[in-house]
Amino acid sequence: MNIIFRVLRRISIEIKWKLKASAINSRFDVLGKRIIYAITPPPELSNLGDQAQVVAIYKWLERNYPEHSIIEVNKDEVINTVSSFKNKVKKDDLIVLHSGGNLGDRGMWSERSRRKMITNFPNNKILSLPQTINFRDTKKGQAELKNSKSIYNRHSNLTIVARDNESYRLANEYFSECSTDKAPDFVLSYNVEHLNLERSVTNGKVLFCLREDNESAISSEQRKELLSKCILDYDVFDTTIPENIGNDQRKEKLDEVLMMFSKYEYVVTDRFHGLIFSILCKKPTVVLRTVDHKLTSAFDWFEDVNFVRFSDSIDTVYETAGSVMKETDFTVLDWNEVYFDPLVKHLK
Repeated sequence: MNIIFRVLRRISIEIKWKLKASAINSRFDVLGKRIIYAITPPPELSNLGDQAQVVAIYKWLERNYPEHSIIEVNKDEVINTVSSFKNKVKKDDLIVLHSGGNLGDRGMWSERSRRKMITNFPNNKILSLPQTINFRDTKKGQAELKNSKSIYNRHSNLTIVARDNESYRLANEYFSECSTDKAPDFVLSYNVEHLNLERSVTNGKVLFCLREDNESAISSEQRKELLSKCILDYDVFDTTIPENIGNDQRKEKLDEVLMMFSKYEYVVTDRFHGLIFSILCKKPTVVLRTVDHKLTSAFDWFEDVNFVRFSDSIDTVYETAGSVMKETDFTVLDWNEVYFDPLVKHLK
């Protein structure tokens, strides 16, 4: 019965994507200059960080490529229908691949989608926006690395942008035939002036924005201990939420979470985008490590951001919080001018 169920399910999925292919193909029926923005998160991927990156990247594309139409294709659509829309892509179309923390064997859903775009469009300029790179030292991890190296290094017009210094080192080691660059997380490019965050009234609470998955380096016992020692009222939040985030809801959800972050006295987080949201809101923040270099290496970008501090252990969180709460300098770089806008050189 299980075999029959799996066969019927596969047939059902194939029929569903055949029906969707026509609608996806129609997106390409636009004339003039075009940018294909691919492997974006579908609505079911209700991670606020992933969806926030889309909002920021659209703003960046619209600002730097005002004469181009943007054609979005999410990662499920790429995986299931790339053979259908392949002939709709022109040689002079620019291809931009979504950013994130999934260039490696932990994020095979995204990695398979990225491979399909790189394989199917060998003559187009492709810019893979900032990614954390991490192929684990396991049999599976090294097999996936070998596959990705083979695919990436065959493309003559591919640029891989790393999201931290360790990923940049790995990009140059693994993808030696590609162009490489590095830049911080793209959500930092988002302009928050319209939210008037500096006028937000704080609620006297602490926000713990903590992971609840296998990338967390904190055990459930450590988590309980950390929360039990907090002398202020607190709320616990995760950037992955229970409901879908539709394409037309992305900006609204991003603005909502930024307004929420702005109301707390300080933030404790091991979430990458918990840190990024805190920086946009200019909130005193204590950062905890994760199981890989996603946060530890990326923290290099923020050495000159005085209101965020790294804590090696939960034992030093409140000591670090006390120190960062005394900070009065909340200046930050112009992230667009320094890091993001220069990336357009790779698509010229």
